[in-house]
Amino acid sequence: MLSDFWKWINKTPEEYAEGETEQSDGKSEEEFPQFQEMLNLAYEAIDNKVLDERALDDIITVMALDNESESVLDYIVDFSSDEQVERIAKAGVRHLQPEARWQIAELLYRRKPIGYFEYLTTLIKDKHPYVRQRASNCIDMISRLE
Repeated sequence: MLSDFWKWINKTPEEYAEGETEQSDGKSEEEFPQFQEMLNLAYEAIDNKVLDERALDDIITVMALDNESESVLDYIVDFSSDEQVERIAKAGVRHLQPEARWQIAELLYRRKPIGYFEYLTTLIKDKHPYVRQRASNCIDMISRLE
């Protein structure tokens, strides 16, 4: 389904990552005719609990495309096992899409999996300024709680 999305939006994943969320022809992600179905498939993959590398990448990509509502992020926070959160975080800190990486910072803040501070430290050095800002904000919030 993600390949259908990239055709519909008329961008490669790399072009999308470089252009952040500026869409061709004024299209927004939510206008993709199968957007809800794509979200549902991500939720199902999360519910399966056993994720291979491809499934992890797909979930994180859908999370990036859903960055306005953050429903995939919320679903991961609410329903993923600790092991899943650790695997998503590990894969997500280096994901192609900056819209995924800032949400990984938020996931790290909300769930605090093993190694979360190291991952936030990686994200605070990210090439994308918004990712750096969100990671920094998460570190600040954690510091206030301690």
